[in-house]
Amino acid sequence: MLTPAIIFFFWRLAGAISLQTLAFVVWNIGTRAPWTMLNDVRRGVREPRALLGGIVAFFVGAIFMAAATVLLFPVVAPDIDLVPVEICTLIVALAVEMLIGNDLRRLLRR
Repeated sequence: MLTPAIIFFFWRLAGAISLQTLAFVVWNIGTRAPWTMLNDVRRGVREPRALLGGIVAFFVGAIFMAAATVLLFPVVAPDIDLVPVEICTLIVALAVEMLIGNDLRRLLRR
């Protein structure tokens, strides 16, 4: 039987995974090739507007990650560490980003 505590746990966990997935979508981590990332860094050094866009994307993603961590605090019991739970949710979020990240970015560009 599903108790309210279990439902609360899974909603918090799902919310944290969703926020982390959004952070990965903003950062474009799962599908960006390393050479593309190096080219973006070089372009950011040459063009101030690209650098500003990268800084804004970093902070938006960091806010999503921080919100996901705060959302996980009530889920973690005092005898369970936060780090293993956070690592598991990050792995799931990265997998979700790899599956639907391109579609979400395409929707955001419209």
